[in-house]
Order: sequence, then structure tokens, then C-alpha cells
Amino acid sequence: MPNDVSVYVFSSKSITNIWAGYGAETWAVAIGSETTNKGKTTKAGKMPLGSFGILYCEPWKAFTVPFVTCSVPKQNETEEEIWADKWMLPFRFKPLGNPRNRIGGSEVLALPGARARNIGNYANYLTVQGNFAFQASTIDAQDWETIISRLI
Repeated sequence: MPNDVSVYVFSSKSITNIWAGYGAETWAVAIGSETTNKGKTTKAGKMPLGSFGILYCEPWKAFTVPFVTCSVPKQNETEEEIWADKWMLPFRFKPLGNPRNRIGGSEVLALPGARARNIGNYANYLTVQGNFAFQASTIDAQDWETIISRLI
């Protein structure tokens, strides 16, 4: 649709990890099996510089920290200093908000663009599952504007 925007959603199992990534202005994804890592790497190669993204906090079931990417994912690097574990495909971002602000999944479903599309589950509008990392969600541009304005 002509009034849509692509948004990359990256999930986290803890707000602590989100705060760490926010402070470092860096995000990366979990290392999995050889097969899932290959898929993530392929998809990461298609995420252009200047992409919109947002972090999702699984315990909150809420979105936080909209951002713009300021690097492409580093294909052959891991990140070991920001989080407790080793993470793959690190990239830099410029946050447009901070983790103190959030918008719940049910609130996203109430946005006009999501309602017009008859979306029944917010995870089908802004895909939050880890296996969809580096796969853009296509959402209504006005919904994205609303999300950003609520989170900055």
C-alpha cells in the first residue's frame, strides 16, 4: 500500500537487555542453530541503512524505543560486551525514544491502520517473534507516526 512503512521489530526477554542496547545504541540477535543463524544472516543482509525499527519487551508485551538504523548488521561479528551472552549480527541505531515509554500490543491493535486491516493479533501487524528478526513488518504510516509520537 502506498501509505505504508516498513518497520523491523526486535524482541527482548528482558527490559534490562533493552536498556543495555539503548545505552550502547546497538542491537544484535540471539545465536541459534546453524540453520536459523543462516536464515537470520540472509535476512539481515537485506536490512538497509536508515531503516525504521522498534524494540519489543516480551514480559511487558509492549513496544518501546523506536529507532533508525545507522549501520547495517555486521555479518561476521558477534557482540560480547553489552549483554551477558554472545549475540550475532550487531548493528548501530539512533533511538527516537527511551525504554521508560511503551505502547502495549492491544494499543497498537486499536490504531486506525490496524483496525482497517482487521488485524486480530498485534504480532501479525508488528511481528514480534524472534524467528522474524530482520524481516520487516509493513504497517500504516499514520500508525507508525502515532507510535513514534507516543514513545518519544
